[in-house]
Amino acid sequence: MNTNRNLAWRLNWYRQSELEGSLLLGRMVGLVEDQHVAHCLTTHAAEEAEHSRLWAEVIKELELPHIRILRSYQSFYLNHSGPPKSLLEVLCFTQIFERRVHARFTSESADPNLPEPAHRAYERMIEDEKDHLGWVAHWLRGQPDAVRLMQNYQKIDHEVFNQLLPYEQHLYDIPGLGKESDIAACQLHAAHD
Repeated sequence: MNTNRNLAWRLNWYRQSELEGSLLLGRMVGLVEDQHVAHCLTTHAAEEAEHSRLWAEVIKELELPHIRILRSYQSFYLNHSGPPKSLLEVLCFTQIFERRVHARFTSESADPNLPEPAHRAYERMIEDEKDHLGWVAHWLRGQPDAVRLMQNYQKIDHEVFNQLLPYEQHLYDIPGLGKESDIAACQLHAAHD
């Protein structure tokens, strides 16, 4: 097992997933009339885009290869639920997903073999996730049907986590995650490490 190879895949995957989360939240701004919710969504979307940029910087600093990721982590949820159809569904999905991200980033940041640039990025994002979890949880408390939807997304989250867990140390083997040419290029890069 080549840890640099898996790190390259992990950080590229995180970069893409953060970007896709930003785009989803940004699209939601056009659906809301409440100024406060629009502000929170805009801020949240901007921070997710910034997280994607941070991962891109870490990838560059660690001289890891760019890998074109074809499926975000979130896309695996959609296999179980289909695309969210309302702001309520998006924010229930986001809340459950952000909880998973917070837990994973907290766990991964504790790895003593983690390169310092990645550690710094994790710490920054862990702090930002607290705000994301807070505003979304506050908004959801006042929404009818939120509890049922959260329970549904929690079930989906558990299924997705268990589906992907066997690939944790070799993310490049997840079917459809990346392009074959990028897999080969990353293998070549890893062979020189």
